[in-house]
Amino acid sequence: MNPYVRVELKRHEEQRILSGHPWVYANEVAKTHSKLSPGSRVEVVSAKGRVIGRGLASPASKILVRLLAWDAVTEIDEAFIASRVRKAVQARQPMRELYATTGLRLIFGEADGLPGLIVDAFEEKAVLSCFSAGMNPFLPVIVETLVDLGFPVIYERSAGDSRQKEGLAERQGFLRGEATFPWKFKEGKASFHSHPSMGQKTGFYLDFRIAREKLSRLSAGKKILDAFCYQGSASIQAALGGAGSVLGLDSSDSALEAARENARLNGVSDRLTFRKADCFHGMKALKEEGASFDGMVLDPPPLVKSVHDLEAGKEAFRRLTEQALGLLNPGGFMVVSSCSHHFNWNALEEALTAACREAGRRFILSERLSQPQDHPVLLGVPETEYLRALVLREA
Repeated sequence: MNPYVRVELKRHEEQRILSGHPWVYANEVAKTHSKLSPGSRVEVVSAKGRVIGRGLASPASKILVRLLAWDAVTEIDEAFIASRVRKAVQARQPMRELYATTGLRLIFGEADGLPGLIVDAFEEKAVLSCFSAGMNPFLPVIVETLVDLGFPVIYERSAGDSRQKEGLAERQGFLRGEATFPWKFKEGKASFHSHPSMGQKTGFYLDFRIAREKLSRLSAGKKILDAFCYQGSASIQAALGGAGSVLGLDSSDSALEAARENARLNGVSDRLTFRKADCFHGMKALKEEGASFDGMVLDPPPLVKSVHDLEAGKEAFRRLTEQALGLLNPGGFMVVSSCSHHFNWNALEEALTAACREAGRRFILSERLSQPQDHPVLLGVPETEYLRALVLREA
């Protein structure tokens, strides 16, 4: 008996999948030849019966199947999943030295052939998030493999809308070992505390590492504004780069307390000030106070969560940037970022160009920065590219 449930696509629905995209949407399926359960092994075929690949089912999700292999012979079993985990972790080993950090993303979902699975490491401790009902039954072997690879403490933080869309309950707690929070790790000259049990994502935004390093190099002697500062990591890198003073704005009390804790950890509290504020209102208040800055970071939460939000997101980005420009001294610089894959480079640049035009100022695009290599971008899967940052300096 074939252990793979046959899932037949509608006519002409296979091209995107054949090009390497792993997602099979429920509305692309003509029929399934047996009832699917979370984690059911699936063989996807075209309307003409051609085998396209094998993957795992998430019956409650709009993404019915996530492919892991594009053939009819690969066995999707625990040994296969363990081999993918090992390959992903081993690929990160040179990156500790490359980025001078002990905080890395070990597994980045689809880009590592493990759809819906995220694992971040803070030194020898790991935080795991699972957003796929298909991958969920394989968590025991994933945990065992991570332990074998040198991560004896593993904490699960699986929460948010993505879990609900998969029909999964939120889950949080230690899967292996225990360790008190916060967890300390290094990034360049800085030391940071991660709080996996609270805050956003796995407890720290490792993906903004390259932009933080760039900010550090631009900040010597400057007065810096860090809008949407979260736990203060960019502010601290600016201070360690020699900034004369840094003001961080964020709306979260817990994030600002973590930011102050990180500032004390790095001995830069005397040059950092953190203020609670919605950044749109906070920048307006700063303008009324007569404040100004030599450089700034604008790193808002996702303003474009779906393609339907694109125009509204562009307008929000334009207004945000125009407000920030009112605080930027002549000859200043900006690091402006977006963390939505729907908001591509053209959309980001159009929004910033419009803001600069409205403000009557001209800027040179010095650099485009993307996510680091431990957050790899897989060709043919645009969802894996989501972080875009522009470094601007006044012309």
